[in-house]
Amino acid sequence: MVKKTKTATFVTIFVVVIFVLGLRYLHWINFIEKPVVAIVDWSLKPINNVKSFFIKREKNFTIDELNTIEDSKKENEVLKTQVQLLSEDNEELKKQLNFFVNKNFQHIGAKVLSRTVNPLGTTIVIDKGSKENIMIDNPVVVNEGILIGKIIKVEENRSVVRLINDNSSAIGATVLNIDRSIGLVEGGYGLGVRMNYIPQNEIVTPGDTVITSGLTEGLPKGLVIGKIELVDKQPHEPFQQAVITPATDLTYINFVSIIIGS
Repeated sequence: MVKKTKTATFVTIFVVVIFVLGLRYLHWINFIEKPVVAIVDWSLKPINNVKSFFIKREKNFTIDELNTIEDSKKENEVLKTQVQLLSEDNEELKKQLNFFVNKNFQHIGAKVLSRTVNPLGTTIVIDKGSKENIMIDNPVVVNEGILIGKIIKVEENRSVVRLINDNSSAIGATVLNIDRSIGLVEGGYGLGVRMNYIPQNEIVTPGDTVITSGLTEGLPKGLVIGKIELVDKQPHEPFQQAVITPATDLTYINFVSIIIGS
């Protein structure tokens, strides 16, 4: 009985397949297929509309989300940069305070307001002036006693500092070598620093530290200026010269200390 049922089913399927193929071969199935497809498409149209709506919303949401993530990343980079700058400024202030802990200098801290670089001079403007007892020729230092320049102009609430690489800067200096050579550190239009008038018979070598000699009015002895980078020694000249690398980057100064007395 079961066998007969299976045979009948198989025969029925076979006949239906042959019938459908015959209709397709005679192109009669189009009269049936097209209406059926149209009815199915019409019945599925609401579902497809809903699906398209959610796909579109999903895409819009994804783009907005990516924009938000990108904005957050940019804000994070800005915050990281600000934190790094604050950390560097804090470290600089600590070093300046550490320097004065071990010295008997009276000093006052100041913030750099602006910087001027031109053929006539290399200066910075700070936010402290005569109101804080700042005077012309007061030395200005950063870090742990590194000299960057002197006060050349004072107003009530601000002052102008001439940097050591300024063309008009001239500072009495000593090389920490065996001879304790004395010379004059001069700037060169903001492009470099040289030590001139070093006695010819004294030995000066690259790497030697240069400090203030105490022979320039208003500048105490022992403030660090920089290191000897190159020595220019001519046989028949009475003096030798040396190129100096400043102990700090003179192009990036945010906070300074002014020595106003001892």
